[in-house]
Amino acid sequence: MTSSPITAPTRPHGWKYGTVLFAGTVLLISGVLEFLRGLSALFDNTLYVNTPRYIFAFDVTAWGWIHLVWGIVLVVVGGLILAERPIGRILGLVPVSLAMVLNFASIPVYPIWSIVLLTLNALVIWALCTAGFADDVGY
Repeated sequence: MTSSPITAPTRPHGWKYGTVLFAGTVLLISGVLEFLRGLSALFDNTLYVNTPRYIFAFDVTAWGWIHLVWGIVLVVVGGLILAERPIGRILGLVPVSLAMVLNFASIPVYPIWSIVLLTLNALVIWALCTAGFADDVGY
């Protein structure tokens, strides 16, 4: 009687899997940072500059709640991507696309940070779109 060695299931590897892993990780980290940003705005009303004549005419408390909820959404979507759920990759395109629009709108307030986030969001969209779906990366 010969026994065959038990082998662990093989994980997909290579650049396609790496891009999805990158996108999920970035969304997860972004979600945690947005959540903390929202908490900061709720605990300290003087943290953000109030610009009443700009597109973002909310008070700081409203911005705090927006960032808090947004952070939770990003953490859930990033978790779905890292859990290798195809719906996570599809859902990931929506908040990242919306984030790009919002970061573009905030260029006059925070120009360098907005450009950095626009670049990062473009990389995440590229990562979610270039990797193959179910049969390519083992989902």
